[in-house]
Amino acid sequence: ELGGLVDELGISIGEEVMLRFSLKESVYKAMHPILCEYVGFQEAEIKPLPDGTAKVILNLKSGSHERLGIVVRNASWRRLEGGKFFLTTALVGVDSNTIMVAS
Repeated sequence: ELGGLVDELGISIGEEVMLRFSLKESVYKAMHPILCEYVGFQEAEIKPLPDGTAKVILNLKSGSHERLGIVVRNASWRRLEGGKFFLTTALVGVDSNTIMVAS
């Protein structure tokens, strides 16, 4: 992911690394109640966008995100406290076209 770092956000490379990490944590924590399994750091690619949203691509080795129909509906970020902190959020749900069967 380091190759994808660009200066379109108006922040330093170090800040963008921290922002991407925080966005991933938000997505992972939002997915966990649905997924209930470990997700490795390399299993999601997140690109913060200048408008305060983020593009999220899930690639879980287990394929559970596809099987369960997990959809990241929103991932967003903004700066707080005069630019000293980032606030990141994620909203994750299940695609309404996915049929889940419990046994």
